Amino acid sequence: MKLWKLDLQFHANEVVTEYALANIVRVNITTQETVPLIYSLTDVASEAEVSAYMSEGIDEMLRIKNTVKAQNKTADIVMGYDIMLTQVTMIPEILALIDGGTYTVATKKYAGAPIGVAVERTLFDLDIFVEEKDADGSTKGFVKFTYKNCEGKPLNFSMKDGEFFVPEMSLESRPKIGESPIEFEMLVELPV
Repeated sequence: MKLWKLDLQFHANEVVTEYALANIVRVNITTQETVPLIYSLTDVASEAEVSAYMSEGIDEMLRIKNTVKAQNKTADIVMGYDIMLTQVTMIPEILALIDGGTYTVATKKYAGAPIGVAVERTLFDLDIFVEEKDADGSTKGFVKFTYKNCEGKPLNFSMKDGEFFVPEMSLESRPKIGESPIEFEMLVELPV
């Protein structure tokens, strides 16, 4: 994850706190099942690309020759986020959760979802933890980004001779009506 610097302007009497963020230090995946499974992945995600998924508004003008008579305009509405996680190592259980297939630990065998039928994937919540850095390079704290109601998509990956296998995991976060599409929280230390 790239280093972020907030450059905001406020009124003279307001105190502004800036957070310099870098590095993905942990990714937690909590399944939405009767007995949830919690995967806490440390030092495996090398990149998280997050893009807003929106219902785009309209901007219609009533124009007659060189005169605008009226405008009908509606706002864009955020419906969730599309997230691409790039891993540096392969974890079969996570690949199965995202891809929709099954992994059997005893046989160490993965079977992708069958083609030609709808795949019922397990929903999960995703937490991405990044470091807050100080000017000397030390870690001052952490920020936890939360995306709810996530569902995986079929995997993308490439294999090249002489290079490490790097799976790209696409998922979409689509919260329910009234839920926030993203939350973040400042932490002094990582939760146990």
